Amino acid sequence: GKPRVTYPLSNRYIDWVKEKIRTDPDLFKEYKQNRGIIHVRNLFLEQLNNAQLAQLECCTAQDVKTLIFPVATIGCGKTTLSLALSILFKFAHIQNDNITGKKARVEFYNNIIEGFGTHDVVIADRNNHLVELRKTLMNAVRGAYPNVRIVVIYWDHSDRSLNEIFQITSQRVVSRGSNHQSLTPENPEYEQVVWRFLKDFEPLDSNNGVDDKIDNMIELNISNDIKTSLMITVEQLCSILGVKIPNEIDISNALKEATNYKPTVRKIVSKTKSKSRSSGPGYFMIALDFDVSGYLSNYFANHPKVDSRTYKKLIHNKRIPDKHHVTLIHKSDLLENQELWEQYKNICTGDPFNVKVHIDKLVFDEKIMAFSVNAIEPPHVRSVNRIPHVTIGTIDNSVPSVHSNDMLVKALIENKKSEVTIVLLEPEVVCDGIIKSGW
Repeated sequence: GKPRVTYPLSNRYIDWVKEKIRTDPDLFKEYKQNRGIIHVRNLFLEQLNNAQLAQLECCTAQDVKTLIFPVATIGCGKTTLSLALSILFKFAHIQNDNITGKKARVEFYNNIIEGFGTHDVVIADRNNHLVELRKTLMNAVRGAYPNVRIVVIYWDHSDRSLNEIFQITSQRVVSRGSNHQSLTPENPEYEQVVWRFLKDFEPLDSNNGVDDKIDNMIELNISNDIKTSLMITVEQLCSILGVKIPNEIDISNALKEATNYKPTVRKIVSKTKSKSRSSGPGYFMIALDFDVSGYLSNYFANHPKVDSRTYKKLIHNKRIPDKHHVTLIHKSDLLENQELWEQYKNICTGDPFNVKVHIDKLVFDEKIMAFSVNAIEPPHVRSVNRIPHVTIGTIDNSVPSVHSNDMLVKALIENKKSEVTIVLLEPEVVCDGIIKSGW
């Protein structure tokens, strides 16, 4: 967003112009041709004597409140950075993750407004990754403090792929362990939650009617370590606020204290009941390092004669997930495959077990799309499914992923190929994977 002036002198000028349009409209006849603008501004300044200007400048310095908020996704380091800034500069720090209950958003905004009662600068610590969240936050604060200066700390997501960002940020979630109110590696849904935020992220856009209300932006790189991000932010923020840059010892101490922070509130992130890890895994799989969306996009672009209707439905309905896997064994298969289950269980307790997966066919009907797997290396890694496969996606929630198994068996084993398209992939796809447990 571009800086926007929201200070008392500007507001005084706007009020004066509105009154002049009413009482002396001829003054603005050539405004649409970009003429007379400087003349009008000079008239306004002439009517303000030096004492009034000094008073306005004094008010500006003393009365302007500053709202700082991040625009980020999970694992960028926004809370550690916010904590360090609040320690270093004695800013108020309102953390959304500490607020529970049905009206958490309203309480978050109320706490921010209350924070301005005792502080000139308040940090609104939340991802603010959606335009709607930024809009409601700024509207709420400006409703109480119309002249508030808004500073955004922006983690740009446009310079690398979502897969790269996921690798960086999900690793930070793992590294911080249980030092978070809700999103910890023990939460079986943490990877899906990280992906959801990444996919939903709406970048800053000064043309959307919301982000142009931001006065200043501090831009950070997602790959920066927290110390680099803090140093960049401190330097730019001090320039914006007109305050002295703290010494390196104070910055290091603030960062150390922020890094050692332990949350006292615990939240439930999912409305659905999380399956307890104490009951053991529900299945074992090969988690693939394979950009399925990218591969399919290239494939259909280069093979225009292949029926792409199902693929287009999946794309339109956003039904192709970012991560894919080959199911090896499900808990329901345990009785007949106890030895195999124990084998994978033991593998998952040690170092990452790398495998190679060979994909030879793309198979789909009007509701589901899958890859068939014709080999796994090493060969003792096997799937209990009659045809090992990768479910690419289903057209909507009414079609369970398990139906891909039925489709493949009918088409490739029972030779019932009506309404099913089978495409031989040449060359076959070979991708890396790791054996993991699923809940």
